[in-house]
Amino acid sequence: MSEKKIEITVSPEGATSIKTTGFTGSSCKDATRDLEKALGVAGREHLQPEYFQQGNIGEQLRQGT
Repeated sequence: MSEKKIEITVSPEGATSIKTTGFTGSSCKDATRDLEKALGVAGREHLQPEYFQQGNIGEQLRQGT
């Protein structure tokens, strides 16, 4: 099983992004929900194909403007 990681990036302009690795299915959304609320991340969402494969490593990237 892969190590679960959450990476938060803040650009010089103030845009934030959250990227997760090591999560399966929608568990990445559960893990980042409170972070998104705290950071105000409400922009576009990009889900990797692994997100849709149960039992495999899921990865997602959420970006705010």
